[in-house]
Amino acid sequence: MTISKLKIKNFKGVNELAEFDIKKITLFIGPNSSGKSSCIHALAALAQTSKLPSSSRPLVLDDEYAQVHLGRFIEVIHSKSYSDAIEIGFESTNIKYSFRGIGKIQKLASTDIFSANYSFKSTKRTQDIYLNTLTYSSPASTLNFKPNKTIGTYTIEFNNKIIQATSGYDSALHANLFPKSTKSEEDLHVFFYNESCKQIVSSELSNVLYLGPFRQSPLRRYPTRGSSPTEVGAQGENAITLLANEFVQTKRRPHLKEIGGWLDQMGLAKKVDVSRVGKSDLFDVTVTLADDANLPIADLGYGMSQVLPVLVQCSFAPDKATLLFEQPELHLNHTAAKLLAGVFVETAKKKEMHIVAETHSRELFLGLLDEIRANRLSPENLAVYTVKRSGGSSKFKKIEIDVDANGVLV
Repeated sequence: MTISKLKIKNFKGVNELAEFDIKKITLFIGPNSSGKSSCIHALAALAQTSKLPSSSRPLVLDDEYAQVHLGRFIEVIHSKSYSDAIEIGFESTNIKYSFRGIGKIQKLASTDIFSANYSFKSTKRTQDIYLNTLTYSSPASTLNFKPNKTIGTYTIEFNNKIIQATSGYDSALHANLFPKSTKSEEDLHVFFYNESCKQIVSSELSNVLYLGPFRQSPLRRYPTRGSSPTEVGAQGENAITLLANEFVQTKRRPHLKEIGGWLDQMGLAKKVDVSRVGKSDLFDVTVTLADDANLPIADLGYGMSQVLPVLVQCSFAPDKATLLFEQPELHLNHTAAKLLAGVFVETAKKKEMHIVAETHSRELFLGLLDEIRANRLSPENLAVYTVKRSGGSSKFKKIEIDVDANGVLV
């Protein structure tokens, strides 16, 4: 599964409903404070909500363990009104999932599109966010949770028909559903369908990985503390731990080699190495430069420590993941920023993943155009949106990538 579309309304800079195609590479380009990050933050908020199931909040906008810190509901909702709702939704393609109903198995085939659409509201006095509406859709079925008068309870509508069931907020973006009669094949079918949709959402959002614009400063030595992270973290704080764990666990070290190759490809270094300090949980990180000088990462320019988490995220991310980057080119020289495009294209193709980035870098965009000219990236696999602020909200325009009859960029 890969996320193929994002829908947002009344969230940060976005006022009216906006839909964005998510391709293998998707860029948001615009000036400071234009609203480039709104789309990335919306998807990151859904992902962190799904990954923090112990939280009682249906939408995690801020939390001690959150990756993206957005503030209170009233600070995030565009209209600044408690009577309105934030709306966020996504579509996924290549669904490979089946569920057993009564006496049969229904499949969501690999060509099917699955969507989940949410609206969230908040109480004014207690500032409690609650799930207002929820809709799951696949080609054959649509399941709607519509709010009752009691907050957190719902009326169930399946394929435009009211289902006799009780329902309430469950956890982590989900609502539960209990048929009033277990003798009804249709009602039980709806129950199983809801449970399957919940698993699809959890599975998809678990592979949404976010890296923010402020990465950890380089250290002389990196403590791992025995942790086993699966992603680099919002500030890249787990990047060295991922490399250190690979260093300890295998002699092949494919990720270290791949990252070293990318650094060389970008003209930044020949390779990167990690080494354990004695038997401690501390690790040194050194970089071999073009002239064969081997230096601690703390003695190099800031760009190396800032791009390393980007490359580590690309290397360690699972297949079909959706990677979210804010300013991935931060502190890189123009040439390296342009060549970073090649790393993104290689990663997206190799792992069938989608990379979404907001950037100030003209060079990163030009690098992607070079990838198209070199036939390493199809124009259909690139979506670029320009963002500007007008009339108090963010305005998005999709750039058309024109090619001639032979597929050559014009």
